[in-house]
Amino acid sequence: ITNCSCIAGYTGPDGAECDACRAGTFKVGNGTGTCISCAMDLYSTTVAAVTPDTCLGCPAHTRSDLGSGNITNCSCIAGYTGPDGEECDVCCAGTYKVG
Repeated sequence: ITNCSCIAGYTGPDGAECDACRAGTFKVGNGTGTCISCAMDLYSTTVAAVTPDTCLGCPAHTRSDLGSGNITNCSCIAGYTGPDGEECDVCCAGTYKVG
């Protein structure tokens, strides 16, 4: 077992149990490497992802933090309003929203 390494999508030291990369992260290659977070304004619900292509763009006029694991982590930017995880609408004339 000491010669065993984690496959893509899993992380851990050689010879030990491997943990799946959590949603919002991915690991492309085999070995002891760490899971890489999806970039800001992207999210991924895939557990044990093996490619950055699982990181999807947030809806229009929203943004998310690094390593977001759900579309509901995408929140409206300043000047826009709407539910988390959905496309946001511009605030009505004479109103505002701080991001």
